Amino acid sequence: MKKISKNPYKKEKFEAFIERIKGPAVAHWVQIADALGIHPTTITDWKKHPLAQKAIKDGIELALEGMEKAGKNDWKMWESKLKMLGVSPIEKQDITSGGEKVIPILDVQSSNSHKEAPNPAKAN
Repeated sequence: MKKISKNPYKKEKFEAFIERIKGPAVAHWVQIADALGIHPTTITDWKKHPLAQKAIKDGIELALEGMEKAGKNDWKMWESKLKMLGVSPIEKQDITSGGEKVIPILDVQSSNSHKEAPNPAKAN
C-alpha cells in the first residue's frame, strides 16, 4: 500500500519553487509549474504561502537592483521601473505655446534654396 504524504506542499518541489521565484530570473507561473512538473493550480495555492510571498518580494527586489545596475544611465530603464512600481511618468506637454496650436516651421532653405532671402528694406 502506498503511503500518503502528510506534507501537502510536496516539500522538495515547494523548496525548488521558492528558490526559483526568489532569484532575479523572471518566468511565467505556468513555465515554473512545467519546470517543476506540477499543475499550475498548485502554483496558485503556493503563491499564497508566507514563504512564497517573501520569496516573490525578494525576487522583485533582485530584479529591480539588476535593472538599476544594467541601466543606471538609461532614462528608459528608470521610466520602466517607475511604471513597474505603479508611478505614472509625467505626461509630455507642450509648454511653449500656451495651449494654442503650434504651426510647424517649414524648411525654407531647402524649398527656396535658389531664391535670395527677402530684404526688409526693399519691401516698402
